Amino acid sequence: MPFEAHVELLELFLARRDEVVGRIQELLNAQRKPVEYLRDRRLLARHFEDSFYTLRGITPGQARLRGRLEEAHWSRGFRPRDIPGMHNDLVDPAEMMRRAFHLWQQTRWPGRSGRDHYARTLFNLFMVRQLALLGMRTWDADASPAAAAGSGDAGASGASERLAQIQRVLDRLWSGAPADQPVFVRDARWLIPVAQSPATDDLAPYFEVADEIAAAFAEDDRLEIQKAVVRMAGGHLRSYLHYYITQKGVPLDDSRLVQITRKANALDYSLLIRGLVPLLAAYERAVRAGDAQKRLDLADAIYQGISPDPELFINRIELLGAYSMVEHLFTTTDSQSHAVYTPMGERHVRQLVEYEALIGRVAHALNTDCERFKPADGGYSPLGAIYGFSSNLLEHIALKSVDRDAVTRFGLEDVFRAGGADKLEWVNGWRKLPHVDPQVAKLYAYPQKFAEQIFARIELALKMRATGDPARTGRLFVLPENDGGADSKAAAIPDLPMRYVQSSDKEIVAAGKAEACDEAQILKERVEGFFVVSYETAGGWVAITKDLLTEVLSAGRDAKIAGLPGLPIDRLRLMCRDLISVT
Repeated sequence: MPFEAHVELLELFLARRDEVVGRIQELLNAQRKPVEYLRDRRLLARHFEDSFYTLRGITPGQARLRGRLEEAHWSRGFRPRDIPGMHNDLVDPAEMMRRAFHLWQQTRWPGRSGRDHYARTLFNLFMVRQLALLGMRTWDADASPAAAAGSGDAGASGASERLAQIQRVLDRLWSGAPADQPVFVRDARWLIPVAQSPATDDLAPYFEVADEIAAAFAEDDRLEIQKAVVRMAGGHLRSYLHYYITQKGVPLDDSRLVQITRKANALDYSLLIRGLVPLLAAYERAVRAGDAQKRLDLADAIYQGISPDPELFINRIELLGAYSMVEHLFTTTDSQSHAVYTPMGERHVRQLVEYEALIGRVAHALNTDCERFKPADGGYSPLGAIYGFSSNLLEHIALKSVDRDAVTRFGLEDVFRAGGADKLEWVNGWRKLPHVDPQVAKLYAYPQKFAEQIFARIELALKMRATGDPARTGRLFVLPENDGGADSKAAAIPDLPMRYVQSSDKEIVAAGKAEACDEAQILKERVEGFFVVSYETAGGWVAITKDLLTEVLSAGRDAKIAGLPGLPIDRLRLMCRDLISVT
């Protein structure tokens, strides 16, 4: 991937900004176009990109760079999943054109000045998208000739230098933008998690990128990226909680919500652990050094990271380990047909061990600092930020810019930092648009009560940790296949209820050992990390759901299961460290 060539091309676009904006403005003068045209995102995308790549003076080599960053990103495994009825992609200028057209159809079409204003917003949005995709190439071995020829320890300095190049382009983008334009994101390091925000079908690339971040960047860059990762991941999961509360009517403290979210978030939990470990270590150093400013900045990011489930992340680490495991990525079989961790799994287990030690050492300090981050009445707390994916935040900011009076001094980073009434007004204003039903806007208004509840859970979990009186976690006792009979101790342990075992094997279901489940569903949920273990039989698949962690072991109860083959037992031990006892 020719990194330098992409930087040079983006700088050329900046140099000819007014010309490109003029072309985009002409595209926006579409009030007499057919409705089909106004809704055709792919056609709009082609015409929009033509505004850049058909400029006079663009060389054939530069023209061939069109779409290359997207192709490279998708080929690495980040192709957005097709979700019916939902736009799932990085922030996309063509999509924002389509939304603006819909808004103007419901209200009135703007004159040239209004179109020029929004054209500049779309130009900036295109540049941010390209820079986010380019940020994912900063650690590539072939990103530049110097990196390819450099020595091993040039990796960190090379990646950070390329990131600095992106920062210089980003700074130039905003220094040349009018004051009435929104500044989407100021820090190029935040673009790396933004580039990973859409939902995809493959989980492995996220772990590969986490490893690259840990290895490729200088410490300051690495920590800032990880703070952004943790803040955005925590906000994404909190938004998921808020959706169930408001749309499904499930209270925050309802056991069903705990069950749903813990089972479904193996990827997010494992990536949060990877991001939190270096933040906790840096926080510990700041506490020891008496660096109050750095201490509080790190504490803020840590609270946001653990906020979706503070009890799990602070007091139930053995359960967090099991919830965060992704079986098909973290375990495999060796040449002797024994279950072993993959290299990815080994790294995750090391991170878990380090996380447990760190949270134990800094919990008291975090408890001391916690009160400073309590949501204030009339102010804004990031604990109340509601969005789907971080790219959606950029979409909100972009579409709001059709309002010429929209606040422009806040950007993406500000969503994740507390503020006063002005920031609260900015957040609440995202959906206050003339074509949006006021009741819909009210539904997504900043939820002060929700933010207070989230904070109260963090505070309670830290206080419980400080008391040193942890809740008991149950154990799953496993009786191997063809076992002659349980000892007296195991015989007294209740059997694991059948509802936690799913199978597409008709014989196993008929024998009353599992509930019937479609094989395609089992395989889909296996890839998403829903099971503590799964295995193939002669007649299908068997899987034990992570619901047992929530409803049985988390409640302090023991259970036993009989008849598992040897290899699944070994894999279960790897997946649920310290929770399994084989009799």
